Amino acid sequence: MNLPCQHITEITQPPRIANITAPDSNLYFFDYQQAYRTAAQHNQVSTTHPSITALQICFYDGPPQVDALENMISLPFEQVESRLIELPYQLPSQLIFPHGTPDNFINEIGRVFEQTLKNVIQRRKMLTARIQQQLKNQRPEFDKNTPLRILLKSSRLTTVMQHCSRQLARALEKQGHEVFLCMEENDMQMLDSYLHIKALAAFNPHVVFNINALDTQHLHPDVFYFSWWQDPMPSITRGVTLPWRERDITLSLTRNFDDYLQHCGCPEVRRQHFCIDKEIFNTAHDVKRENKIIFIGSSYRDRLRKSSRENGALQDIIARMKAGEPVDETFLRPLSQRWRLDYHRVYWDLFHYAVRDVTLQWLCREADIPIEVYGRGWQDDPLVRPHFRGELPHGEAVARAYNSARYAFICHPFEINSQRLVEAAACGSVPVVFDCRHIAEAPHWDEYCRFFRTAAQLRDRLHSKDDLDPTPIAQSFNYDHLADFVTRSVHERLGWIGPS
Repeated sequence: MNLPCQHITEITQPPRIANITAPDSNLYFFDYQQAYRTAAQHNQVSTTHPSITALQICFYDGPPQVDALENMISLPFEQVESRLIELPYQLPSQLIFPHGTPDNFINEIGRVFEQTLKNVIQRRKMLTARIQQQLKNQRPEFDKNTPLRILLKSSRLTTVMQHCSRQLARALEKQGHEVFLCMEENDMQMLDSYLHIKALAAFNPHVVFNINALDTQHLHPDVFYFSWWQDPMPSITRGVTLPWRERDITLSLTRNFDDYLQHCGCPEVRRQHFCIDKEIFNTAHDVKRENKIIFIGSSYRDRLRKSSRENGALQDIIARMKAGEPVDETFLRPLSQRWRLDYHRVYWDLFHYAVRDVTLQWLCREADIPIEVYGRGWQDDPLVRPHFRGELPHGEAVARAYNSARYAFICHPFEINSQRLVEAAACGSVPVVFDCRHIAEAPHWDEYCRFFRTAAQLRDRLHSKDDLDPTPIAQSFNYDHLADFVTRSVHERLGWIGPS
């Protein structure tokens, strides 16, 4: 039963406006003024990411209003189902009625609305399946004289991947390609699988570029698919053979991911380190450089659990680090067996926490120069908290921070060529780096970095007299090179150019 909203408002006129303690979700209002008052609070609602929120949207019954706020959306009740299917937002989960609305109407419309939301979800699934079948037969036409259409899929619910995708998209656009970055446009939107695949079908790309995913089962065999693995995703750590295609090109950030991919049957893996936007990360920022050290990155404290076995293993890792002994697989595998823990858990959580959080605690104890820490979660660490300066949006704010500091603190358990090292070096901030050269791939940039393995070594590195210029590190880590590789790989496979 679809009750017209005006029937409700006629019965309850004049509507009484109340203060609303907004729940953690998007809302649907039958009264415009109530919607306006709630939207003006700019409440944040949760998403599927534990620490990234969305701006609350207040849907309202009736036509668009000229004074509506950006997070207010006109949605006449009779159009809820048809329009919610296509709107790129989280669905509203609660109805807000004017005071005085009879309970029987509230209950009836509540039942209608609940069924409507179920219909929206079901219809999206049905439409997704239909488009997936369509895509299998949707062959892109390649023409040497026209630009390639390249789609990059990403999400604002990522802290690194979205910036990689955005910067690569810009580099590909500079080469003359027709590029579509399929991602939310603001902090209200949330794209689900239906909206992503609908956009993919409409764009009909020659090339799809995706980070941390192999999502090819619905693509035509002629579509090129680049996957760039930056994290140990469950899809590759399980070791199950994946459906690799002839036109799949696989990039990996580090040797660890090479092994995972090869165990999944990947025929060929190419190394691709993090890149930076050289137009942002450089020494041209008008900032005075001070004798201080900064760290940018989030705490891994939330990876810890209250477990005596895990705490015992963690203390063993920290003890070995304090002694200056190298920590690698030959140490961690026996340790995980001794404490009866999953090796993946020990390596990716406990080891990473020790190198990230514990070495930063060393810095806070040992340094006699100013320290600035930016990121998430450090307010909960009593040693780091006095130096915590909040979060920095990726891009120019990070570049200006590195330009302002003589040193940058870089702590990665197995990689020298990390994104932060390259960003800091490009901005002229000398990297003070946790020494994992025994397991890290070259180049190690020994002449441009100051390495430490113990707290005492860390203290000494902050008092070296040599004046290093680390900017040469960054010369090869840019998105133009990656864009060149994408273009060249496609052209070679198509026979438009000879092998490089």
